[in-house]
Amino acid sequence: MIPCSWKETFGVECMTCGAQRSAGLFFNGQLYDSFILFPALIPLAFTFIFATLHLYFKFKHGSKIIVYSFSISAFLIVTNFLYKIFMNSL
Repeated sequence: MIPCSWKETFGVECMTCGAQRSAGLFFNGQLYDSFILFPALIPLAFTFIFATLHLYFKFKHGSKIIVYSFSISAFLIVTNFLYKIFMNSL
């Protein structure tokens, strides 16, 4: 795994800390553990896959779906980051 330079420099986790470990768990079939570690992985993967397919197939409402799924992913990333910050400060 690539070490997080943000965590090494500042001592706190970045917004995407846990994404690599979460992807590893996901590909090993441990979906629940993957979701708990980094909840935005699955919606973010969907966003990138759907955006790539939309480039080739031009879905009717594809751009709206991409915006909504990216918004959900961004919300989950920020919420997970704030949760980690709050729980580590206790």
